Amino acid sequence: MSLFGAFSIASQALLSNRIAINSTTKNINNSYTEGYSREEPVFADVPGSGVSVEELRRVFSRALFKQYVSANQEKEAYSQESTILSQIESVFNDATGSGFSEALNSFFSSLHDVALNPDDIAARESFLGATRTLVGRIRQSYSSLEEIGETYHGKLLNSVDRLNQLLKELSQVNKFIPLSKGSPTYNQYLDQRDKLVEEISSLIETKVTFNEDGTVNLHTAKGFALVLKDRAFKVSVNRDSSGIHLKVNGSDISSSLKKGSIGGILSGIGLVEEWKSRLNKFTSVFAEKVNQQHRAGYDLYANKGGDLFTSDNGQPVDASNIVLAFDDPKKLAAASSTSNLNADNENVKALIALGQEKFSDLNDLSFGEFYASEIVSALGSKVANVKNLHENSSLRFNSVKEKVKELSGVNVDEEMIKLTKFQKAYQAAARVVTVFDELLETVLGMVR
Repeated sequence: MSLFGAFSIASQALLSNRIAINSTTKNINNSYTEGYSREEPVFADVPGSGVSVEELRRVFSRALFKQYVSANQEKEAYSQESTILSQIESVFNDATGSGFSEALNSFFSSLHDVALNPDDIAARESFLGATRTLVGRIRQSYSSLEEIGETYHGKLLNSVDRLNQLLKELSQVNKFIPLSKGSPTYNQYLDQRDKLVEEISSLIETKVTFNEDGTVNLHTAKGFALVLKDRAFKVSVNRDSSGIHLKVNGSDISSSLKKGSIGGILSGIGLVEEWKSRLNKFTSVFAEKVNQQHRAGYDLYANKGGDLFTSDNGQPVDASNIVLAFDDPKKLAAASSTSNLNADNENVKALIALGQEKFSDLNDLSFGEFYASEIVSALGSKVANVKNLHENSSLRFNSVKEKVKELSGVNVDEEMIKLTKFQKAYQAAARVVTVFDELLETVLGMVR
């Protein structure tokens, strides 16, 4: 081998190890950078020229990343749903005084005092006070549910805005990935791509497709395109009487969104509506049955009893509009006839009996049983179930995340060993270059 050939091989080794040192130093400097995937220099033999760094290979597994995305969107969905359910549960938490179980019991127990003394104005006033408390609790419960729904509708709008921003950013990154192939920024764009896909997956359920040029396509669970290379498709939100609708290119995707925080919010809002419906069902049946019985009696004015409950907006009575129909205690229809108004308590006793009666409109349950089982207990079971799903999904996510970290993360100790190896190789190549340089000077001196 010629002197110049040997000098070229040593120079190429010097350059290749310099690239490897820079890559390893970069790994160490980014050991705590979230979303960074370490690089590995891939050396290749070059006949007659020694070795060169063929590529700086990014340590990454597409299959593992897809598992990570799937676990991430599942965890986020249950996280949002669990949070919303906990807030719904707090509306009906009788232990903290926010439910109306006690108010319902007081409604019926206060009638006993009227039954003992039908013409006692104080007893009648006490009953009307208990009734106002019950009505207030029912309306407060409904109002709290409305507030939860509106709060998360606002959060949904913000999440969709953020989603559209991320989709646009991903389409821009997709545009630059093929252009940066072979450049020092290529792996940086791939890291940025994966961070965007990760955040998008935390918002909405997506399917990721990797293209040969390093770009990705994103679709919804039902196959509607969100990103196709450098094209992003905007997600819109509108709400009407039938509910909340998310659309892409005019297609409604709401029913297919089960995962991601957006899916969790949609599911949570659906649960808010479900418990509003259960509360309305209780209230409308309660008001109807009590009114029906009250109309069968007579008040202290010897008038036929009217409705005890009415609405404040002219609509059928439900939890949003129920009010006490009168404030005059003498209008309470305690008697079953006009013959002995001051002592007749038969209609009051019939009203008391309603507390134990079971109604087909309430799944063959009494008022108290329906509230306890269909509103409170059913909610508690739902909360426990979703909480369990959230914990399991979090464990799965953390497990997959640890695998990703083991594969793509930076182990500083290992990188320091590699750095030492490359530095020694660089020093050896530099020494060889120095020797060849001295030899070359000697040869040239002999020629002169």
